[in-house]
Amino acid sequence: MSKYYITTAIPYANDNPHIGHAILFLYADVMARYQRILGKEVYFLIGTDEHGQKMLKAAKEHGVPVADYCSAKSAVFQNLADQWNITNDDFIRTTEKRHMDAAQKFWQEAEASGDIYKKKYSGLYCVGCEAYKTEKDLVDGKCPDHQKEPEILEEENYFFRLSKYQEPLELLFAQHPEFVYPQNRYNEMLNILKNGLEDISVSRATDKLTWGIPVPGDDSQVMYVWFDALTNYITALGYGSKNDKLFKKYWPADAHVIGKEINRFHSLLWSAMLMSAGVELPKMIAAHGWITIDGQKMSKSIGNVIDPLKMSSDYPVDAVRYFFMRELPFDSDGDYSEDKFIARYNGDLANGIGNLTNRILVMIEKYCAGTVPKVKNVDHSLIDFLKNEIWPAYEEGMGKFRFDRAMETVWKYITHCDQKISDSQPWAMAKAGKTEEVNDLLYHLAESLRQIAVMIWPVMPETAEKIITQLGLDTAEEFAKPLEELKNWVELTVGKNIQTPEPLFPRLE
Repeated sequence: MSKYYITTAIPYANDNPHIGHAILFLYADVMARYQRILGKEVYFLIGTDEHGQKMLKAAKEHGVPVADYCSAKSAVFQNLADQWNITNDDFIRTTEKRHMDAAQKFWQEAEASGDIYKKKYSGLYCVGCEAYKTEKDLVDGKCPDHQKEPEILEEENYFFRLSKYQEPLELLFAQHPEFVYPQNRYNEMLNILKNGLEDISVSRATDKLTWGIPVPGDDSQVMYVWFDALTNYITALGYGSKNDKLFKKYWPADAHVIGKEINRFHSLLWSAMLMSAGVELPKMIAAHGWITIDGQKMSKSIGNVIDPLKMSSDYPVDAVRYFFMRELPFDSDGDYSEDKFIARYNGDLANGIGNLTNRILVMIEKYCAGTVPKVKNVDHSLIDFLKNEIWPAYEEGMGKFRFDRAMETVWKYITHCDQKISDSQPWAMAKAGKTEEVNDLLYHLAESLRQIAVMIWPVMPETAEKIITQLGLDTAEEFAKPLEELKNWVELTVGKNIQTPEPLFPRLE
């Protein structure tokens, strides 16, 4: 069985999660679920980043010991994953011993390559980014992400020889244009690379910061938060320990799913770090866009930050998952508004898949005594449309993180099935005594419904399982099969007693 290892960036746990964190987890979860039904052995990692200046500051503001604060906030992110039905296999915390020990081991490997050295440095430091800035990074003297002027810091730190990896990274980008996805994010990183790389500070003096992983052999310094956090992708697998079976089995990662704002740290710094430590590079950095709220950037000062835990308690989680995966293209920014959500819910879910499911099941109950009928005349036009147009477009979208396109394709088929019912008028055929024709139509519609359930499962797992169950099938048995088997047009539903139909998505008023 082929392997697939997928990770998300680990959110900084100094505050409660916002909707962007939930969407990050969701992108990776949908891909992980899709890879599972492709028949791959998937390992899916998420976690929290818990060291650094911002973490210490937040704990002090709340009057809580920093270790306790980390634990409390990390638990909120773990709860978010549970509430959004995220199927991660592990949750790594950078304050765990397994991570800290392995991160120190990684440091030692980079140091042994001659890539870590100590020097005095004075620079512009943005606390919000936990990173030094150059004048060209600033807009009107301020960090563009945090709208604050950076502090001037002067201290003696350890540095990583990022400049040494200028040519190796140029070669990587030339030979592997798929390394950073999508293309626009690749182009951004290529432009940064062309401007030249400078060595980067990878530690802080303990008289400035104590909350971090001690630098091996120098207790006067702790690791800079990025050099610590980026290693989570391998420390969670047991890198540098005796128990490294997962590392040997799953590394390199097939995809690091991240937000576009931290693309530079992953595509350039992390790649150089891995080269330095002699560790194979991941296959892809997949950087998604941002979400705006009613056309505006999310901001506490504006008061438009969406609480993902409240959203998943106010609405069915499958409806929330569907909205964001249908509305947000991976390669660009997308927008949320309550009006858009309600329109998608009522249009696509209540009137779309919900209505189609109910229509088909009610007719089977009414005209076929609640049992999926046998077919005598195969409707090749319906099967060929599904096989030649729907499945190829769906699989292309899913494979490229374009879940919006994949869901658009599924709804194209839902509309096609609705039109089939309207054109065929099974109620009129039944009235005219055309039992065989009614049976043929309802068999094809039942099997179409099963195929739709398979396609929506990565995005809407609960809804898919409800449909499968209502068709009289066993969900565990169905979704244990690989996609190549699931997408075959077969008589799996014939003779099954359907369950009494219940509305999947009652309309929102």
